[in-house]
Amino acid sequence: MPELAESIEYLRRGVCALMRSHIAQKTQFKKHQKVNVEQVQLAFVGTAWCIVRDRLLLTAHHTLNNGAPRNPDDKFYIFIVPNNEEVAYHFPVSHFHLEDATADLATFEIPATASPSHHIESLRISFAALPDGARVATYGFPAPVIGSANVDPQGNYLGGGQFFLKAHANEGIIAAQYIIANQKFYEFNVGWHHGESGGPVMSLDSGCVFAVMQQYRNIIGPQGTLFQGPHQGRSLECIKDALTSLGADLS
Repeated sequence: MPELAESIEYLRRGVCALMRSHIAQKTQFKKHQKVNVEQVQLAFVGTAWCIVRDRLLLTAHHTLNNGAPRNPDDKFYIFIVPNNEEVAYHFPVSHFHLEDATADLATFEIPATASPSHHIESLRISFAALPDGARVATYGFPAPVIGSANVDPQGNYLGGGQFFLKAHANEGIIAAQYIIANQKFYEFNVGWHHGESGGPVMSLDSGCVFAVMQQYRNIIGPQGTLFQGPHQGRSLECIKDALTSLGADLS
């Protein structure tokens, strides 16, 4: 379907991978004594997408610290991989604007001049109601294993490393929707992988993003709780005021 191919091409211009650099205390034994050693831990924790060209991005809040409040000492970087080719480009996150744990949404900023040759395009946002069965496309970065990377003792990522970072697209429909605590939740028959949380869910009819990939609804099976049930996201309408004040690309 040409329209799906065009939609994927549109999404890839505004979607990035999100890396976290965290300094952890690790206990080691030296000469039969316990010694605390600082260790830099790098991981690709989620997907983000652009709401203001080259400057502001949005992701799922839980990607910042596994659902807990963000550690202010952690450092974050976004990566773009144009056309899933060999070269990745990274930019530091300079400031967080919105950190809404209840809505599981967060927005952050990168330096305004992301790159003289590579730009991160904003994706259009819509708050319009969509029916069950509406066709959707998703786009995100499954988290790769980081074999090696260059960091300094303060946790600053210096570039380079060994990891297979490639974006992944999918399509499906809105399978269900409902209201919980005055927020609209959607469920999708689209599968996604660890690392894609925070990525956009776009209506294939309007060409606008209306939700993000966030979580699973746990269900009970014969063997107990299944922790990867229906895939959920919620309408971006729950942070409409914040997106408007930030100058997001609203349709």
